Amino acid sequence: MKAIIEVINPQRGMYAGKIEGQDEYIIFELLNSNEPNIDDIISHQDFYNMGEEIFNNLTQQCEIHVYIQNICTSNFVRQQCLF
Repeated sequence: MKAIIEVINPQRGMYAGKIEGQDEYIIFELLNSNEPNIDDIISHQDFYNMGEEIFNNLTQQCEIHVYIQNICTSNFVRQQCLF
């Protein structure tokens, strides 16, 4: 699966990526220093797993350690990213 990073809250370390082909966003907290940027493409076998996971940042060609918080629609992205 792939997602494109569309929302970043750097003060909270929260990110939202729009899941390819879906009207859903993966909400996650960054656990390491390889920060994704807006429009970076990330991939993972299954974004619907909750908890600690490792994503591949295809744009920056690195791994990022994350904690998956939630899956939501666009209506809740800003709230879920703690804005």
